[in-house]
Amino acid sequence: MAFLRAPILRPSPVTASAFASTSRLTLHSPSPSTTSPSTTSPSATFSTTPLASVGQRLPAAFVDSHKAENYRNYVRRLKSTKYVLLSNLPTTATPTDVRSLAFGQKTFNDISCIEYIYTRSLRPSSKAIVFFSSPIHAQEYESYVHGRILGGKQLSASLRTPDDRVRLLQKAYASWPQEYQLPLDLIEYEGGKLVLLNNIPQETTEARLEERLAVRYDLRPQDRWRGKRASYAGWEIDKKGYGGSHDAVLGGVLKLPKWHPDATTTGFLVRCQTAVEAMRLVRRWHNTFFAPATFDIQVTGGRFKLSASVLY
Repeated sequence: MAFLRAPILRPSPVTASAFASTSRLTLHSPSPSTTSPSTTSPSATFSTTPLASVGQRLPAAFVDSHKAENYRNYVRRLKSTKYVLLSNLPTTATPTDVRSLAFGQKTFNDISCIEYIYTRSLRPSSKAIVFFSSPIHAQEYESYVHGRILGGKQLSASLRTPDDRVRLLQKAYASWPQEYQLPLDLIEYEGGKLVLLNNIPQETTEARLEERLAVRYDLRPQDRWRGKRASYAGWEIDKKGYGGSHDAVLGGVLKLPKWHPDATTTGFLVRCQTAVEAMRLVRRWHNTFFAPATFDIQVTGGRFKLSASVLY
């Protein structure tokens, strides 16, 4: 009986070449004693060293994670820039003047709101925020308006996000007394129909001034005003309790708080029923003297010369 012998395995050319390629790959692999952090822990972070620096070829679809994140943040910011901040505006610039800067452009009809930034005496601070519904129109308006001349002044325009707008308003109004919250919210609701009368003697009351104005002008009747709290006046003093609505009984005239402790004059907000009536009141009272029969010009030296303007 003949016993069969086990076959002798001889390496073929294909097996030899495969073994050679495997041996070449093992030369570049790390030693078994060195463990990779990506294999030992599932939460290990990836190395930020470029793959090309360790001798490996980058794939065609490779994208750097840091550059990709920066690009996503840039695109996200562009999509949210629906506000344009105008600086160096003339103090007499009206919303019609701001809209006319984009006359003939596609952005002319996309301006939804114009928010002026005021000083402590409720005078324009040469800054305004223009609201758009589309970020593309905001970018076009910013590039078209920046550097233009309005009222002899060169304008400066820059894009802003909703967070930038909140920070800007907080910087402007957060340190003000809380008594300014109601006047600022009135400007938002009744802009164009409010008249600011400045440089009136401090002893003047709301009832006395309203009685004098109601004879010739159509003022709002006394009612309960429940507008929302939206301004940031006094935000640094008390950050709690914001939101909700006002609950105030207002008439046709509202006396403003003293903008300085030693001030002998103050300002009043006159609530007109229409914008036409507000303009008529400004034309009649601006640059006139308050009660010249009571306060003699020779004695006061023209101290009570009034300043009237429409608030938008």
